[in-house]
Amino acid sequence: MPYYNITENVVAASINYEKKIRINNAAQTILTTCIALPDSLVFVDCGVYLAFTKKFREDMEKRFQRKTSHLILTHSHWDHILAMKVFKDVDIIISKKDLTSLKKALKGYLSPEKLLEYAEQYAEEDAKLTEDIKKAELFSPNISVKDEMKITSNDHEINIKVIGSHTTGSVHVFYPKGRVLCTGDNLLECYPQLLASNWKSLDLLRSWETLDVVHVVPGHGKPVTKDYITKVRQYYEDLISFLKKEINKNTPLKDVLKNPQLPAYFGTKQTDWQYACRFGANWLTAVIEDWYKLLKK
Repeated sequence: MPYYNITENVVAASINYEKKIRINNAAQTILTTCIALPDSLVFVDCGVYLAFTKKFREDMEKRFQRKTSHLILTHSHWDHILAMKVFKDVDIIISKKDLTSLKKALKGYLSPEKLLEYAEQYAEEDAKLTEDIKKAELFSPNISVKDEMKITSNDHEINIKVIGSHTTGSVHVFYPKGRVLCTGDNLLECYPQLLASNWKSLDLLRSWETLDVVHVVPGHGKPVTKDYITKVRQYYEDLISFLKKEINKNTPLKDVLKNPQLPAYFGTKQTDWQYACRFGANWLTAVIEDWYKLLKK
């Protein structure tokens, strides 16, 4: 099974990479990451597909000859947690804020009854996803983080920090020894960034640029390097500057969107680019519209 070998002891997996699936849904672009510490394995996010996630864990335990000690969830959205029963024998970490959100969701849209309804949305396009949604066993993680937490092993450490933005309790996972940052959905590779009307998102990108990072694992897509963060930040700064000028000229939104001078998002040239995780949607246009409305206030 092909994986992304990020460093000697950090590996990421995506079912989209394995099978080259072209069905358009978020579950197939999720990245799960394994960080091999000297005495144990730590996974970040678990995705949706049960057999794939189970195989990835087994392969990593065989490769590194170590047992798994932790699963870290970057946030509580269904596509990042649905296969969590693969890790029910280890410590599972989430932020306190997202734990609260998850507990509510387990009685609402993530309840067994609602999951069955959810599965029907994918019945025709992705039979495997439908079955795995039906088989999901969701529960509350046993460790919650208020602000920061560290997992240490000899001279290695993994830093978990609550950063918010995508969800109120989203975390990033920073492994200084490998210079690896797992961002969760605060950074996406195959989709446009979900930074609509959110100044704190730009602050977050700037803070990541100050870290001693080489390798970046986004929430969806494929692993990238630190310069990708800079490209995203620069795009949004250029976009905001452009929108401010057009707003000062009282240019209507419909004309702004047609303007050939509108900054082009670099990611549209990537081979795995998708405008959204559902057919017919265009997140990039929606983000531009939201920034326009925010700046016009």
